[in-house]
Amino acid sequence: MFICKLFNFEPAFFGAVSAVINMQPSIFLTIKTAKDQILVHILGVATGLAFGYLFGSSPLVMGIITILLISLHIKFEFKSNITMGIIAALFILSSSEEQFLPHALDRTSVIFTGLLVAMIINIVLWPPRFKKQFQEKLQESNQQAVSYFCQAIQDYVQLENQAPPLRHKQKKLVHNLNKEARSLLQFIKNEGDLLTATASQNNNNFIAAEKLIDYNQSLIGKADRIYELLPDRFERRYQAGLPAISPEFRDILQILSSGCTTITRVNSKLRSAIIEGADVQPEEIREEYWDNLMQSIETWQLIHSGRYNLHALLDAAVTANEIKWASRQAKKLLYECTLVDNEPTISDE
Repeated sequence: MFICKLFNFEPAFFGAVSAVINMQPSIFLTIKTAKDQILVHILGVATGLAFGYLFGSSPLVMGIITILLISLHIKFEFKSNITMGIIAALFILSSSEEQFLPHALDRTSVIFTGLLVAMIINIVLWPPRFKKQFQEKLQESNQQAVSYFCQAIQDYVQLENQAPPLRHKQKKLVHNLNKEARSLLQFIKNEGDLLTATASQNNNNFIAAEKLIDYNQSLIGKADRIYELLPDRFERRYQAGLPAISPEFRDILQILSSGCTTITRVNSKLRSAIIEGADVQPEEIREEYWDNLMQSIETWQLIHSGRYNLHALLDAAVTANEIKWASRQAKKLLYECTLVDNEPTISDE
């Protein structure tokens, strides 16, 4: 507003509005919004001048031009708000015919001053800093996703005579964290501002980070599915009179519980490799865990049968399959991150 008053651009208030509208959470979006605002403004000014000189400045003309500008905004698929373009047209039409052009020039000067100020602040004085935010958010997202998944396993294993907790707050937290991490990654992609020098290295960084976000999302989804099993499992136990869990089935539950040790360890390595750029060793996909689980299931089946135990077997199989995916997928991703010719990192080096 000070700049507008200094150069006699009126009304200065519109310059402030233009600056606020074009302050965006990233430099890329600031430039993109400014581009759209310029086009919207030119459209509004040009339409206002054309209708003013051809049809005058009656309230009916103002109503028609408003509808026309909204239609053109939709047709050209402008992302920025059409309001400023409509205001520009109406501002021109609200003056006398001999003032149409001077008002259009004043209005344009005010809007462009606001655009310029917003871009200077965003690009020079106060550019967004997404790298550190993204590192912290990605790390927290993975930690919380692993914690949520392992908590689901523990709640399944420990379910006996009390209704299971469904962890709604934790579920909401992990979903929001991963969504925020994905949004920050998109901002960084737009800025072209990961910390490596070449396009191929940048691409590797994007791929590694996005794969970890996708892994987190899948891990959260699998935890959600385990929690969906718990109410039905408890209801079956309740209907059966809350029978004692057999020693053979406890062995199965213990093996399932121990699967989270591997998942936690491998994900710790993943965070070190992708977020910190640390040199970590990949891990082989082994079958001993699953062999032990199958032996325990076979031993249990030889002793226990019937519909109730069949449901228990299906639940255990679903849970085991989720653990198997979580472990193997983490190891595969870790292996990809440790390839000699592909060392993704988003660390501040």
